[in-house]
Amino acid sequence: MKKLLLVGLLITSTSALANQSQIDAIELASMQLNTKQLVALTEQNESYDQGLALYRLAIAQNITADTENAIASLDKAMSVMESHVEQQPNDGEAWALLAQIYGLKVSYEPMKGALYGPKSGHALAKACELAPNSPRTYLVKGVGEYNTPAMFGGSKTAALSSLDKAIKLFSSDSSENQWGEAEAYVWRGLTHLAQNNQQQAINDWQHALEIAPSYGWAKMLIKQNQ
Repeated sequence: MKKLLLVGLLITSTSALANQSQIDAIELASMQLNTKQLVALTEQNESYDQGLALYRLAIAQNITADTENAIASLDKAMSVMESHVEQQPNDGEAWALLAQIYGLKVSYEPMKGALYGPKSGHALAKACELAPNSPRTYLVKGVGEYNTPAMFGGSKTAALSSLDKAIKLFSSDSSENQWGEAEAYVWRGLTHLAQNNQQQAINDWQHALEIAPSYGWAKMLIKQNQ
C-alpha cells in the first residue's frame, strides 16, 4: 500500500513539473513575441495549457499587427477554456484565465463589450470564489480595473490594490499553473504611471526584468519613460 502511495505521489509530482515546464515555455515565447514557437505550443498542448498558449499567441499577433489572426487565436482560446470550465467547473485558475480572455475580447472588439463584459465579470467572480488565494485572480482583477473606464466602474486606485495583493500572493504561489508574476509588476508599474508616480513605475518594470530578463514589454516601457 505504501509503495502504491509513493508511486502515485511520484506520478503526480512528475506530471506537475511537466505541466509547469510547458507553461514556462509559453511565457518565455510570449515575452519574446515568438509567434512561431507559440503556434507550436498551441499544437503541443491541450486544455488549460492550450488555452494559455492561444491567449498569449493572440496578444503577440496583435502587437505585431496581425489583427485578423489575433482575433482568431483569441476565439480559439475562448472555446478551449469554455470547454475546460464546463468539464472542470471548480477550477478557479481556469475561470481567472477565461475572465482575462473575455476582457481581451472586449479590447479587440469593443462593439461586443455588451456581450463579453458581463461574461468576464461572471468568470472573475467564479475565480474569486474558487481561487481566492491565487495571485492570477487578483492580477486579472487588477488588469480589468485598470482598463475599465471610470464611468463603468474602473479605478486606478482599485487596480493598484488588486495588483499589490497579486504580487504579495505570488511569493507563496503553489498552483500547478504558475505564470504572471513579472506581468503583475508591469501592470502595477503602468498603474503607478497613470497616477504620476514615474519612478515607482520604473522600479516595478525593473523588478519585472529581474524575474524575466527577456521581457520585451518591460524593456520597452523603461526605455520610453526614462
